[in-house]
Amino acid sequence: MMMNTLLVCGASIGLAALGAKIFSTACNEIGRLAAERRDLMAENKFLKMTDDELAALILADVGDGRF
Repeated sequence: MMMNTLLVCGASIGLAALGAKIFSTACNEIGRLAAERRDLMAENKFLKMTDDELAALILADVGDGRF
């Protein structure tokens, strides 16, 4: 009886650890994909800018001292 209890507890702990690892990996992957999507959206917005909008952005960056 005691052996069965220990076996069940050990299996439960092992499954919990495995579940935590899977959850952590999934969260990291979701975070990576969200960051990649955000970067692609920003790049797409930049590529769609007109020359005047781009010039205004550059002038604003120069005024802020970024260049």
